[in-house]
Amino acid sequence: MNGRPYQARGGQDTVQLPHGGEVVIRMEFLDFTGKYPFHCHILSHEDRGMMADIEVVR
Repeated sequence: MNGRPYQARGGQDTVQLPHGGEVVIRMEFLDFTGKYPFHCHILSHEDRGMMADIEVVR
């Protein structure tokens, strides 16, 4: 987070970021191909672009 490693606790699906913060999310898809929705759970954030599709291909 913000250029430093972030230690997730288990299967964490949320990250608290400071205003203007950045995070790189890495996921491994072993048994899934196709489109997968990626979004923020705060609706006003989704409305402003924090929602996208990730396409997993092999």
